Amino acid sequence: MSAALDLVRALAADAEADPLRWIQWLPPQDEFHRDARPVKLLRTGNQIGKTTAGLAEVHWRCMGLHPHLETRQPPIEAWVICASWSQSLAIQAKFHAIAGRYLVAETRFDAVNGFHANRPTARYPNGSIVRFKTTQQNSLDLAGATIDLAMFDEPPKSPRIFEEVRKRLLRRQGVLLMCLTPVNAPCGWLRELCEAGQVADHHWRMEPEALIPVGDTEPLELPDGTPMDEAWIDELRRNTLPQEVPVVVDGEWEMRVEGRVFSQFDATTMIGDSPPEGEVTVCVGIDHGSKVGKQCAVLVLVDKSGDQDRVIIWDEYVGAENTSTTDDARGILDMLRRNQIRWSQLDEVWGDRLYIRGPADKKSNRDLIDAVARLLRVPSASLSPSIRTVKRGAGRGKGSVDAGCRYLHQAMVHDGHFQVHPRCEAVIDALQKWDYRDDDYKDKIDAVRYALQRQIFAPRRKRDRRRLYLY
Repeated sequence: MSAALDLVRALAADAEADPLRWIQWLPPQDEFHRDARPVKLLRTGNQIGKTTAGLAEVHWRCMGLHPHLETRQPPIEAWVICASWSQSLAIQAKFHAIAGRYLVAETRFDAVNGFHANRPTARYPNGSIVRFKTTQQNSLDLAGATIDLAMFDEPPKSPRIFEEVRKRLLRRQGVLLMCLTPVNAPCGWLRELCEAGQVADHHWRMEPEALIPVGDTEPLELPDGTPMDEAWIDELRRNTLPQEVPVVVDGEWEMRVEGRVFSQFDATTMIGDSPPEGEVTVCVGIDHGSKVGKQCAVLVLVDKSGDQDRVIIWDEYVGAENTSTTDDARGILDMLRRNQIRWSQLDEVWGDRLYIRGPADKKSNRDLIDAVARLLRVPSASLSPSIRTVKRGAGRGKGSVDAGCRYLHQAMVHDGHFQVHPRCEAVIDALQKWDYRDDDYKDKIDAVRYALQRQIFAPRRKRDRRRLYLY
């Protein structure tokens, strides 16, 4: 028994030190590895190990020991190109896990700095070099570069960057690898190249057969033993916003909106007037409306006591068209009073864009602050909390709508974690009908998203200091 235990420990240590020797490749990865064409793409959703497949090929070619193809004899120079430094650090960690034991002994690597920020590089004893690059500010340091291999881990930000890298491979008849999900950058030009035959496109949808390793009969398992089978795939689809499923689950070229966005909203189980128990964060979100003067505000309570936020949309104010800013301020304060909440008890108040210049009929957070302060008979500068403006700062720009929708969707698919009070008729109507168009329904959804700005974008474990108990 002791000898058997020692053997198991030795095998585990070897698997950790040299994982490529023990990986059971999935059909999409294996098909990609066996393709000898010089420009090839592995296009899948987010669960099939695209990056691992690409980095494995980089390592094999640097070693000159590809298991399926004849490759250029080392030394070679390879680039691994990422969209940002934070993404690059994650990729560097994966590469170190794959190739670490084969690199020169003095190679510097740590979990915080990767292969270090100043020209991060991995070197092999045979002279092969892997450089990690980013495309931030849509640029690369290309001066004088002639390389043998390049790998994009996300869609190139523009066809210009793609073409510049491809030119650097021409003289040595190098290889260009792309392992990606078509998201975070326009991909129409890449699709055209694939359809024209200039890029070998290995596209695999998330189907059960894609998750059964080559030569095996059973699917991969999660660490807790859950099989990644058809039932698991169905649950993955259910937990993903419907319009994002084609891309983030199946690796298709574009997202599609078919019907309403919040397909998981169930009016029979998610509408109720039971007050939350214990501590909640109390938030107000304000959208100035797509119609002139038509403002919407929502009161949202968030229970953060569990692993998943519980969201309760507790009340709403919807102004008529062409109301004044004072009318809106009075309507919002009335909404708070009927819930016995003072303005000072709010944890967060978020409003739409701050309009300083522009059409006279545009409402602004600044004017609303002044109106609320006048009604409360306090100086505007003393209003606390103030009305903060959304869509500013990291993560609040492009993609903020999708981020907010994903947050709400996740609350809906967790039993008991999403509730709307029956008096919130406009919000309920929007949840049942919004189909991603910029219309009156979207205004209501935007107000909800704004109320939840901190929850959507802040680290999950961060907790606010102030709480209000509601019984």
